[in-house]
Amino acid sequence: MIYRLKVVFVDNEELILENTEKHGFSDDLELFELTTSEEVFVIPLKQIKYISCDAKIFKP
Repeated sequence: MIYRLKVVFVDNEELILENTEKHGFSDDLELFELTTSEEVFVIPLKQIKYISCDAKIFKP
């Protein structure tokens, strides 16, 4: 599933990804990991103000 994800940083800069494949937190809950069709992002949670996800869940 491909979906839109928006990350707003503490300095109010925004990262908007239209082709996110998956996202989640690291095991130690210090990093936020994003995977798109082109690249992988690893962002320290201390730099993130909030995350907005535009995904829908469909029942099988």
